[in-house]
Amino acid sequence: MPDALPFYLVDAFAEQPYRGNPAGVVFDADGLSDSQMQRIAAEIRASETAFLSGLNNLHRPPRLRWFTPTTEVEFCGHATLAAAHAVHASGCAGDLRARPDAMLRFDTAAGELCVSPEWLPDPHDQPLWWLNMPAPEVASADVNPVRLFELLGGSDSQLDDRFPPARTRDRDLLVFVDNWQGLMDLRPRFDDLAAWCERQQVRGVCVATTATLSDAVAVHSRFFAPACGVNEDPVTGSVHGPLAAYLGSKGIGVGPEGSAGFVCAQGVPGGRTGLVRAIVQPGNRGPTVRIGGACHVTIQGTIRVPPVPD
Repeated sequence: MPDALPFYLVDAFAEQPYRGNPAGVVFDADGLSDSQMQRIAAEIRASETAFLSGLNNLHRPPRLRWFTPTTEVEFCGHATLAAAHAVHASGCAGDLRARPDAMLRFDTAAGELCVSPEWLPDPHDQPLWWLNMPAPEVASADVNPVRLFELLGGSDSQLDDRFPPARTRDRDLLVFVDNWQGLMDLRPRFDDLAAWCERQQVRGVCVATTATLSDAVAVHSRFFAPACGVNEDPVTGSVHGPLAAYLGSKGIGVGPEGSAGFVCAQGVPGGRTGLVRAIVQPGNRGPTVRIGGACHVTIQGTIRVPPVPD
């Protein structure tokens, strides 16, 4: 095992560097233990750090795992896009622009994930990355809205009755409010919210509104996951698959062929924000969703391998 490993910090869902959501990406993680990966993620302190192993295996996709500063998660959208962008930036994937059907595949706890580049006019020659999401399962959520909004620092009178609370396959809650300012004014009690999420077996709470400030943006959201060590995530890729499918099921953004397309905004008030594109396609087995976003490398170098605990 080398003393240091290749490392990238990538801003995902970012229209320009220093926006969106930063993710660490560590290459050649084949020899790292779970505890070493967790220590590295805690040191980087991005909301998630992606670890890639098996990059040189010609017979199967590389393995991809994601860690928050405190725990491993089963799926992370923005760090998957960041990993694809880092592989592209490193040159490991070859010349993707020369391959019209170029696609990067990753073996993950959420199944095989496929990420493909779309080349747009860009002065820095950077692609827009599209991720085929896992099946966007959404079910009704039996939660006490009064208690939940007490913990979020708001009022259940803000609830948008058109969109009842829902739960996703990643154990996230989708909750809609009826105005943008109310969304921005939320100030959660994070310790209490974390304890509540643990009792309810909830990973995070996505609070969203369709009352956005721009007609170009279909939905604006914030995401709180204090039980996973992330009080507020700037841009959460994983939640936008079920979020887009849920909006489509309510007729939002649906076109004549039954498909729906959205531009979604997420951000921390006064802090980082980003844009997520989402495309929902109807199917016999339920809708499928692709999410897309731009990425930018801000740091490239090596990170030291922590010692193995005694």
